[in-house]
Amino acid sequence: MSRHEPIPVTLVSGFLGAGKTTLLNRILASDHGLRMAVMVNDFGAINIDSQLIVSQTQTTVSLANGCICCTVESDLIEQLGRLLDDRQNRPEYIVIEASGVSNPSKIANTLRYPQFREALAIDSILTVVDAEQFETLEGEMAQLAMEQLDVADIIVLNKVDRVDREQLDALKARWFYPNARLLECEYGEVPLELVLGVGRFTGGWSFRPAAAVQAPVLATAQEDHAAIFDTWSFSSDRPLSLKALRQALSTLPTDIYRAKGVCQIAEAQGKRCILHLVGSRSEIKPEEVWEGEPHTQLIFIGRRGSIDGAALQAAFEACVAD
Repeated sequence: MSRHEPIPVTLVSGFLGAGKTTLLNRILASDHGLRMAVMVNDFGAINIDSQLIVSQTQTTVSLANGCICCTVESDLIEQLGRLLDDRQNRPEYIVIEASGVSNPSKIANTLRYPQFREALAIDSILTVVDAEQFETLEGEMAQLAMEQLDVADIIVLNKVDRVDREQLDALKARWFYPNARLLECEYGEVPLELVLGVGRFTGGWSFRPAAAVQAPVLATAQEDHAAIFDTWSFSSDRPLSLKALRQALSTLPTDIYRAKGVCQIAEAQGKRCILHLVGSRSEIKPEEVWEGEPHTQLIFIGRRGSIDGAALQAAFEACVAD
């Protein structure tokens, strides 16, 4: 990653006990190939395998897989500044765990401060929900939980094995927005493709010829606990209409969680455009001139069995500019 590119940041939110730590530990233990900083509120809550630890100080833990854990008990601005000023070990990705009793929008706003605007980019905001506990929240705690949901790009509904389908349906009807990107899982088993949205992390994201439904993205040793996903890809050598493409993205089924790729846009001739969608938030940015022939190559990831390849193909073929 070039020093001139902003560092992607994933913000993990959720009420106390929702499963944020389980998700963070899974990230730390994964072979993601990134020099990563994981900023947490309390080291005591992170059960890091001793075999992963290279060195430890009062505020940081260096890991064998290239990750660095940082405590954010002190000022977040100061900690982010230290990470960005470390020329030798400047992270390629940052994951921040918001406190279980905090509104993550405050952290998101901090990341948009002028001193970070060019250096950091919010990749996604994930809010983890305990399917068993959430209905018991009342008063101020219920209000805080709703604030955490309000800012989420993707809601990770965790511990679904502890409730029956009727309870899940009641929870969704009461708490969640109809168009929310909602991901059901057990034991925090979320594909890293949904957590880490950078190009270098290619597991399940490598470009392949367009097909109705690709093979499942995730396969782990805990197959019975893993969420299984399908991918679908689209390619074209003709330029797309920006307005039509934005319309197609805005009407994607809610079971499609992420999309990314390169685009040839009619309104930005000569520029390679980068498309990035997480949850319901999408952006299309012109970045640089093309090397080779201009083209469009996109890949989508969604819940297994939810992708209608024929309908998606028709929708994106309709984006081809006249």
